[in-house]
Amino acid sequence: MYGYKSNVSVHICHMTQAELRQMFYSRLTRNYYQGELQALYNWCVQEIQHWSRVETYLHNNEEVSEESLSRWKDAIERLAEDEPVQYVFGTTIFFGLKLHCDPRALIPRPETEELVQIILDREPSDKMTVADIGTGSGCIALALKSNRPNWKVLGLDVSSDALALAKENAKEQKLDVSFNQVNIQDQVDLSGIDVLVSNPPYIPMELESTLDKRVIQYEPSVALFSPESDPFYFFRRIVELAKEHNVGRIYFETHATDINLLVGTLKSIWLGKIEVITDLSEKPRFLRLENV
Repeated sequence: MYGYKSNVSVHICHMTQAELRQMFYSRLTRNYYQGELQALYNWCVQEIQHWSRVETYLHNNEEVSEESLSRWKDAIERLAEDEPVQYVFGTTIFFGLKLHCDPRALIPRPETEELVQIILDREPSDKMTVADIGTGSGCIALALKSNRPNWKVLGLDVSSDALALAKENAKEQKLDVSFNQVNIQDQVDLSGIDVLVSNPPYIPMELESTLDKRVIQYEPSVALFSPESDPFYFFRRIVELAKEHNVGRIYFETHATDINLLVGTLKSIWLGKIEVITDLSEKPRFLRLENV
C-alpha cells in the first residue's frame, strides 16, 4: 500500500467541499495510511481554502470555486506521485517560522525543532557566535536567530542551491543570518565560533533502498548520504575542526541507532564532555559536546 503510485489523472467537476473531501480520500487511499491522509487533507485545506479544521466542516455544503478546484487537482495529482506535501505547496512551518521549502534542501523535521530548543535551553548567553554546518533551508540558523537576536549566526553549506533557498528564507523572515558556501572536507576557518550545530548526512549509501520512496525521489541526496558509506564521517570531521579552532560546544542531531558507537568514535577525538540527549520519544538522538 505505502508508496503506491497512481497513474490515474484526477478529473474534477463542480462539487461541494464534502464531495471534494470524499474524492481526495478515494484517490489517495492507496498511497497513504489513514492518519497521513487526514493530516494531508487538513494541510491542503489550510493552504488552498485558508480554513481551520472546524471551519472546513462549516463549509461542507458549499461549492468549491473553480480556482480552488484547479489547485486541489494539482495537489492531488502530485501527492499521488508521492511528492512531499511541503514541496507541493512550497512551504513548511519550523519553530514558528513559515519557510520556503523545495527540493534544493531537505524538508525540516520535527526532531530538528527539538534540537533548536535544546540549544536555546542550554545556551543562556546573550551574545555569542553560532555556526550551523549543513544549513540546508536555513531552518536551524533562522530559528536560533529569531529567538536570540543578539547572537551572530552563520549558516554553512556545500550546496549553492541550498544556500540560495536559505537566503530567500532569511530575506522573507527579515533575519540577519550570514550564509556561506563551505565544504568541510576542505580546510575551514572556524575561528571565533563559540558553538557549532549540525544535522549532518549520516546514511550509508547501501541503505538507500530502506528509505521512504518520497525521500529518495524528491529530497537532495547530498544532504542524506555520508561519503564512502561512512556514516560517522561528517561527525568526525566537524569535531576535528572544532578541536582545531577551540570551539566551546557542539550540538549534533543523529540517527537514534548506533549512537553508542558514534560516541565511542568521537571520544577518540574530543577530550571534553560528550552528553547524549533523548528526543520526545525517549530515543537517544542528540549529542552535546563541551570543551571543558
